Amino acid sequence: MEGVSQLGQAREIVAACPEYWRTGKRRYEEEVAAACEGLLTGGATEVVVLDNHASGNPANIAAGALPSGARIETWNVWDLPEQGVDAMFQVGYHARGGVDGFLSHTYGLDLRLRCGDELISESHGRAWAAQTRLIGITGNDMHERTLGSLSGTPFLVVQRSAGHRAAEPTTGLDAVREFARTCAENAGEVPPVEVPGATRLAASMPHGATVEATMREGGWARTGEVEYEIALDSWRDAREPIATAMLAAFAPVLQAWSNDLTSPELAAAYDPAKREELGAAIDAWAEASGPEWFTSESRYGKSRETLQPPPRFRT
Repeated sequence: MEGVSQLGQAREIVAACPEYWRTGKRRYEEEVAAACEGLLTGGATEVVVLDNHASGNPANIAAGALPSGARIETWNVWDLPEQGVDAMFQVGYHARGGVDGFLSHTYGLDLRLRCGDELISESHGRAWAAQTRLIGITGNDMHERTLGSLSGTPFLVVQRSAGHRAAEPTTGLDAVREFARTCAENAGEVPPVEVPGATRLAASMPHGATVEATMREGGWARTGEVEYEIALDSWRDAREPIATAMLAAFAPVLQAWSNDLTSPELAAAYDPAKREELGAAIDAWAEASGPEWFTSESRYGKSRETLQPPPRFRT
């Protein structure tokens, strides 16, 4: 959602905030619907929408917002190999943690993930989980610049970052629709993504020292002041460790979080202290700009990038 073209304010992405209900949710739905229309026009026989955004509202996209031929499912992305999905198209993707792009992060609050030697984004994690063709991505300009092993994937920049706290649109719904159509027409020429085999997954977050018990329970080993690592036989083994890392990353605001903010009325009636805590946290996150959290003592601490989060803990 953070990479949707018309979104440019941090509070538009959190259901506890009125900005989400005034503009954020609607703009998200419109962009997803435009992508669906383009995919169907380009030859897709059916489009299944998985809403991967964690806002506090478990249904950011209403079924009625989608065109005929598209539908919402609650499938887990890790289960897509069993669903017969032919291709994946990603809408509204933000840059990974460690990049100075609008609200950049990887799955959770200030969380960074490294697979082998590559810092990865949610585009990587979801494409690898789905084990299918990734035929296109729409999203933030800094995401396109830092795709790493996914470079070469058709990409439409719909949003330009002004650092971590703000963004401006670079295009609109017609461009999203046309891009999706082209991606669908060319889908047969795209090979499946190359999924990592046996590897090591590293995680880092600024408050990593305070979540050791949670991380260890999820199979992670602490390797530095704020760092953890786990060995994987294949990317399929990353499912539960990533879920654990998301939970740990979200720990600073977990007490103020709710997954039941399903209407403007429920959001407005939410505990005012918790609502303000979440709003203040999202504002502080949007303003944040600092060093990476893979420390200098770590073999991963070689670059100096800005770091940069709240989830429905569904991976």
